[in-house]
Amino acid sequence: MKNLLLFFLLQSFTTAALFAQDRIVRGKIVDEKGEELPIVNIKVLGSNIVTVSDMGGNYQITVPSDTSTLVYTFIGMATQYERVNNRSIVNVTMEQDLQHLEEVMVVAYGTTTKEAFTGSAETIDDEVLKDRAVTSFDKALQGTTPGLMVSSSSGQPGSAATIRIRGIGSISAGSAPLYVLDGVPMTGSITDLNPNDIASITVLKDAAAASLYGSRAANGVILITTNQGKSGETKISLNSQFGVSSRISDGYALMNSSQIYEHSWRGLYNRALNDNLSAEEAIEHAHENVEGVVGFNPFSSERPLGDDGKVIDGTHLHTNTNWRDELYKNGLVNNHNLNISGGNDLTKVFFSLGYYDDTGIILSSDYTRYTSKVNVSHKINDFLTAGVNSMLSYSKTNAPPNGSQGSNPVRSVEVINAASPVYNDDGTYNWDNKAVLDFNPVGLAEKDKYLYETKRGVLNSYLNVDFTKSLSFKTTLGIDNSINKGLNYYNREHGNGEGVDGRSVMSQSDNLTWNVSNLFNYNLYRENFSVTLLAGQEAAGQSIASLSSGVTGFAVDGYYDLLWGSQPSKPSSSTTEWTLVSYLGQAKFDIKDRYYFSGSIRTDGSSRFGQNHKYGVFYSIGGGWRINNENFMRDISWINHLKIRSSYGTSGNNNIGNYSFLGLYGGGADYSGFPGLTPTQLDNQDIRWEKISNFNVGFESRLVRNLTLSAEYYIRHSDGLLYSKPLSASKGIGSVLTNLGAMDNKGFEVAMSYDIKTNSDFYSTIGFNISTNKNTVLKLTTEQVVSGTKLIEEGASLYQFYLTEWAGVDPSNGKPLWYVNYTGQDGTELPASAFQDPNGSDRLVTSEYGDAERVRLGTALPTVFGGVNYSVGYKNLELSLLFSYSYGNKVYNHDYATNMHDGQAPGNNLAADALNAWTPDNIYTNVPRYVVNNTDRGNEMSSRFLEDGSYVRLKNVTLAYRLPSRLCNKMGISGLRAYVSGENLWTLTNYKGFDPEMSINGVTGSNIPGVKVVSTGFNLDF
Repeated sequence: MKNLLLFFLLQSFTTAALFAQDRIVRGKIVDEKGEELPIVNIKVLGSNIVTVSDMGGNYQITVPSDTSTLVYTFIGMATQYERVNNRSIVNVTMEQDLQHLEEVMVVAYGTTTKEAFTGSAETIDDEVLKDRAVTSFDKALQGTTPGLMVSSSSGQPGSAATIRIRGIGSISAGSAPLYVLDGVPMTGSITDLNPNDIASITVLKDAAAASLYGSRAANGVILITTNQGKSGETKISLNSQFGVSSRISDGYALMNSSQIYEHSWRGLYNRALNDNLSAEEAIEHAHENVEGVVGFNPFSSERPLGDDGKVIDGTHLHTNTNWRDELYKNGLVNNHNLNISGGNDLTKVFFSLGYYDDTGIILSSDYTRYTSKVNVSHKINDFLTAGVNSMLSYSKTNAPPNGSQGSNPVRSVEVINAASPVYNDDGTYNWDNKAVLDFNPVGLAEKDKYLYETKRGVLNSYLNVDFTKSLSFKTTLGIDNSINKGLNYYNREHGNGEGVDGRSVMSQSDNLTWNVSNLFNYNLYRENFSVTLLAGQEAAGQSIASLSSGVTGFAVDGYYDLLWGSQPSKPSSSTTEWTLVSYLGQAKFDIKDRYYFSGSIRTDGSSRFGQNHKYGVFYSIGGGWRINNENFMRDISWINHLKIRSSYGTSGNNNIGNYSFLGLYGGGADYSGFPGLTPTQLDNQDIRWEKISNFNVGFESRLVRNLTLSAEYYIRHSDGLLYSKPLSASKGIGSVLTNLGAMDNKGFEVAMSYDIKTNSDFYSTIGFNISTNKNTVLKLTTEQVVSGTKLIEEGASLYQFYLTEWAGVDPSNGKPLWYVNYTGQDGTELPASAFQDPNGSDRLVTSEYGDAERVRLGTALPTVFGGVNYSVGYKNLELSLLFSYSYGNKVYNHDYATNMHDGQAPGNNLAADALNAWTPDNIYTNVPRYVVNNTDRGNEMSSRFLEDGSYVRLKNVTLAYRLPSRLCNKMGISGLRAYVSGENLWTLTNYKGFDPEMSINGVTGSNIPGVKVVSTGFNLDF
């Protein structure tokens, strides 16, 4: 009986085991948005059975029992447990791990996690850059990050934006952040980088985040991490984008040919009355001279105007040129990228090819860039890993000059009046106009050439040695070499080259930057404690060699090479270089996953300073408290994450140019026919580092699972700022650099995001960020410095406007008025021209521009700025919107002032607003009388042309559709995504000009306006 019972028991166990062996479980793993998750680890709990999902999120695993439990793990996702329960198909939706809000983030000389980081930094992933029709990544950052001010002053293709992190750090030295590409600091242009190659961007804002870069981190650091190869199946991606670009807005209206002709007639009439001619004589004088003032008679009649100065009914208009339409055009944008990535556990490779072409929105303005990138890492053995990150780029730019001269086509089309034709009757270009004689911007776009080429190679090679699991060493060599060529050719017949029978200038520069670092890392982990130590040495340098030469006297037009010219000009060349040697160390502590501490120190020695102050020492300390991990927070379920942190530290600024401490002589002096030297700079061994100290305090939180909120307050103090101290004339040199300036930047930063709803089919997320910055000059070498439209003084912003205050128009005579603003200081007397304001302000005014005192009228820096983003998706359809905004900044519209000249520049075109000029029948107006050769000075620099630069802009909108996986599988591809995108489509502003977004100083400069782009494209994965 016992044997029989034992037999049946053995049979039962054997049968169960056989059934268990045959259980195969399949399934698919997706995230909360329904997107497939590749390379998810799946393990049978309590066993060594492990597998991973494929690139489509599919998996298959054999389980030992119908009751087995599967464990799913993926970086950034909460670990998920699923009991098989006799199922053959187990599909899983993984959720974000709210206890680990951030994955690994790149920081100075390494990586960390958001929880352990004590500094202030923001990570921007490639989603922000994706589908954006922008030349370089910096223009895509606007509105995305608190504390990051991004402005683009030019629509020239290939131009970079201006970036400032937490305000202005220096008065005369550089204020741009340091860019670090894959761990190697850059010195060249960032527009050579292909945004498609970028995996993430980290903005380091405070000292705890950036001080390890020492003297180069004074204005913050932007870390750029490019894509790397991953082990697994080779992945091929093709991204193509086609777009149409156009001027961002129409700006203010200009007069047409009838209006400028009538207005000029009125100006002549007013001039004659001022010269005491009778009304009849003034009318006749205007009729006789109006064509000469305008330059052309655009009508079919020799005397097209009546005695009232208006066009006679029935008169045929022959010429009405819209010069803007002649210059501006729709551009085409092509952006195509091929990426290949793959590898195994030993070797990983990423390869890309990129092509970007933008034909520009004005004639003779375009940009083309070719890029190639290869990133390779190879694990030589258990302790040795080597790698190379390389980039090659070639770019070619056509960029006409800017500025206020006639060669700038953007300015020319604003001032040439509509009565002037582009072409003569025989089809040749017309070169006669009253505004910029012999400059036809359409003709010059064909005849003159402004060509620039850049060939650039960036190589970063490294070797990493793992001595133990805790101790490693990494040595890195980075080389950044760019060769730049330029050609400026002015044709022999018209424009700048006419007086010398044509001019050609060619230049070339070779910019070589190198960086070597040797770093030791030590990591110690215990159950409730961990420490990370870093120590190392770094050296860097740059050498720039440039050469320029030119010729004049061309026998034939259209040949640019120097050999075609007969008169060579004096060539020039120069070489400049600097070096930096550094020693650095850092310690970071994590106690019980609650308390975090960090400290760093760096010593820099720079060749830009003399022996007395060659070395600078910079440091930082920081701490963080993760409150939600405390025991007393365990039962508060609506707080998923809560952390406060604070830091203090210093950094330096050595962006002062080379050789500033040396006593220098300049060559080329001529002493009665003998060559000689001239002193150009005094010996200045006491010049030292600008020093910036940063204090930061902030908190970050995630509440009720779907609300993320963070806020920060910072004080950024700049001391020892370099500024030129005036010297007496007896010195023979006008000024010397001194470390006498000081400045503060203070502000708040707030960011919020809210997941409105998220499930497998639908998601909706909204976020916003807002930043403030108050810039204050604390100390100067002199009491006040008046520079153009600005007044630099202690207690005020560096970009404070200082202008005479516009008071309108005297209704009795049409003359301009300014407020006297008499103070009586320094013994000054009330000017005799002052009188009570006839417009009823109860203030004293004057019509004499020189008798009005300047006053402080706001700043070019915004009071608040930031962005708002919203995204929504339903199944495979996605919509995202990004708004950026700026509020409280002033803009001096110099371009508009040029078109409101009141007759001071007769023949130059006018804004249509000038039609509201004062006349005896229109006495209550804000536009002064129009008089040919006007001397009233109403167009002088004043608050008349100071505008509110606030705006809200729809920076980007993208609508995309992702082809379902089942259709992709049938087509033999991994994925297909098609989209339509718009850049800068809509702007809300009261600003009169083309674009309120401009340079940091808030003054227009006749630049190519901003650009809006509508594009379509696709992302195809194999």
